[in-house]
Amino acid sequence: MKLKSSLHPSQMLKVLLSVLALSLFSSTSRANVYATNIKLNGGVTNIVSPAGTNVEISYILNETASKVEVDILSGTSLIRRLTLTDISSTSRGQNVVTWDELDNSSNQVPAGIYQVSVTAASAGYTNWTHISSDDDPGSYVFWGEGIAVDPNPASPYYGRVFIANAEASGNQDTNNPGNLLGIIKMNADASPADEGGTSADKDGYPWSDNGISPWKIAVSHDDFVYVGDLGSGGQVLRWDPLVISNSLTYVLRTDNIPTGAQLSGPAILGTGTNTQIWMADTNRNSKGIIKWMVSTNGVCATNDLGTVIVASNASLTLGPIDVAVDTAGNIYTCQAVFGTLDPTPRVFRFPAYDPSTNGGQPELLADWAVGAGDDTYAGANGIAVDPTGTYVAVAFQGTFDGFTSANGNTKVLYATNGALAANVDLGVPINGDPSHSDTACGWDAVGNVYYIDYFFGRWRVVSPPGTNQSSTMALATIQVTGGGASGPPPTITEINRSGPTVTIDFTALSTDTPASFVVVGSATVLGPFAQINNATIAQLSPGVFRATVPNSGAMQFFRIQRVGGSGPPPGQSPLITNLTVTSGNVVITFTGQATDTASLFTLLNSPAAVGPYATNTSATITPVSSGVFRASVPASGPIQFYRLQR
Repeated sequence: MKLKSSLHPSQMLKVLLSVLALSLFSSTSRANVYATNIKLNGGVTNIVSPAGTNVEISYILNETASKVEVDILSGTSLIRRLTLTDISSTSRGQNVVTWDELDNSSNQVPAGIYQVSVTAASAGYTNWTHISSDDDPGSYVFWGEGIAVDPNPASPYYGRVFIANAEASGNQDTNNPGNLLGIIKMNADASPADEGGTSADKDGYPWSDNGISPWKIAVSHDDFVYVGDLGSGGQVLRWDPLVISNSLTYVLRTDNIPTGAQLSGPAILGTGTNTQIWMADTNRNSKGIIKWMVSTNGVCATNDLGTVIVASNASLTLGPIDVAVDTAGNIYTCQAVFGTLDPTPRVFRFPAYDPSTNGGQPELLADWAVGAGDDTYAGANGIAVDPTGTYVAVAFQGTFDGFTSANGNTKVLYATNGALAANVDLGVPINGDPSHSDTACGWDAVGNVYYIDYFFGRWRVVSPPGTNQSSTMALATIQVTGGGASGPPPTITEINRSGPTVTIDFTALSTDTPASFVVVGSATVLGPFAQINNATIAQLSPGVFRATVPNSGAMQFFRIQRVGGSGPPPGQSPLITNLTVTSGNVVITFTGQATDTASLFTLLNSPAAVGPYATNTSATITPVSSGVFRASVPASGPIQFYRLQR
């Protein structure tokens, strides 16, 4: 049985060093069952499917649903709805359904681009209820100290769970990620990530393997995984969701740590160059809660020691152990008090910081403080606020008398006043032992709370009460063709607007006909794109075509989509699925084929949508997962348009 530590982290670090020396969920609508990992024909890239072919749609449910609706869409128009209530399509874990390419009237759908949406619904529960299973091998973690869930629905990693395992177990079973030092990566149903369930030996960072390194985890809305290292004084590292070495960035470094501070966290607010990093100084002579803004390259500026937002000399009397911030800027923190009947408050909320009304000085007084004298609030070790700012979860290790611990649990409090909403883990016997020792907590994007019970080496998920449903859009699309062979993608050469019409000139194969193509449009560059039914296409000469589209008056983005024709089926054209400007870089996510490598692609750019396009020699292209790639290029100068070329 592993030895639990109920010491304040700064004390625990000293004890560990001594041992080494001696030995040399919107607030009005909860949505708790949801689909993630939506795949088409087993992959996450766009597929081409001849008319009359079955398309396999798979998805993972985080818990069993009472009903699942799989919608096939053309733009915003519903083409087909598959309503599923059987256990084979609504169970926790992976489910698979088939679309036969028919519409709701049992007619073959026309050639075009189709999207997939999966809506899961549940009757829910009357109380806060565990929805995970301790029997899942993926729920095991030997020394869990941090947990977070990817909240980005525009990411293929939406719903992925990241857990910090701060010490290797020594168990020879290295096939179980929970035994290995580093970051555990699990799907919403506790199955391992496609690329493997652990970052061990892949993340490129020298974890201390001492129970506090890695420490807490946060995942931003632009898909980055931030991890604190309490063993280094509080450095913050950042990875992409694969947590592999080529994405490792030292965001908050030793030059950013104030003298004498030992920083716990992080909490992350915002994205790109608006990213805020919040940390709690855990030392007894704590500086309190500190905030940093990242610079244009996504890291804290050299020697930037941050801004103290909450000072630790009024409401806070000890070094806070963790920090959370809601989207309104309200600040939540907790103090680790292990003694019985101690009158010190344990959990706090401070108002959003406004230097203009606060004279530029740190805040001192909390909106509310709870837990004084209550042993069920003992040993606070982690705090997290839900996406709507309705609830705040706090993980407690419990009281410790030097020999035994008790009262460990995770509480859910109302964010507005700190009142108790639920005791999630208090006194629930497991194998006859009700002790518990909860070390970390977090929330997913739809309102479920996650926590780690260190004593039993498990991470668990709890759903709030009430009926609920949530919809998830697949990132990949289905291109239904008219039965002809697929040729290379057409190339737009010129776009002109004249009065009531827009003309789009493009080139393709000399054997193509106007029937080989359709025009699709969108109000945004990233889509979704829908077929423009009143567009006409004429052939100007062999391989040269002109599309005419009514001018709607609003800004529109157009693509020419091949739906049939002749020519050999070359490699699938890369398709941009996401484009963001973050940390001074343009980051473009795109899909290709599962067998593609990053070296097959070139990034082109132009200051005009119609070109001419030139190779961007500053771009780097890296694989994200099978068939998914990410291009990164410095963001500078005037507006640019991008293409990926195979």
